[in-house]
Amino acid sequence: MKTDDLSKVPQYGRGNAVFVGATEYSGIRPLLAHWPKWIRLRRRLKRAPGFCGHYVYYKFPFTFGQVVLFEEMDQLLRFARNKLHRELMAWIVEGDGKNARAGFVRLYDARPGATYANGLWSNEGAKGYDERFTALSDESEGPFVHPRKGG
Repeated sequence: MKTDDLSKVPQYGRGNAVFVGATEYSGIRPLLAHWPKWIRLRRRLKRAPGFCGHYVYYKFPFTFGQVVLFEEMDQLLRFARNKLHRELMAWIVEGDGKNARAGFVRLYDARPGATYANGLWSNEGAKGYDERFTALSDESEGPFVHPRKGG
């Protein structure tokens, strides 16, 4: 990406706020009971202001997770306040494990000006690929992308 104009990237590429979470349901009954409301919530999510993308993942036997992207963190947080979302979250955590055994939520917020493009933490001046990988925290310089003989 060699532009500041994010209107040119796919919708999911404009996501600056990311939700990652999962719920381990306590069995098939709670999972099936939750399903119709989750479908309604997903429809509402896709129409929410700033929505950029939604991905579902599964882990056997009863864990479902989501990655949701919004343009801005405030839009993500505002969506979480809607009545249906609050009801679903309360249902999941109520009942001392009756509906769900475990779950987690992580929120990630992109830093302004922290676009990573071709080896630079900015897209200004990015041309082709960088000769070296980005250095790790304990390195002063990353290794070459294409290894060189003798070096």
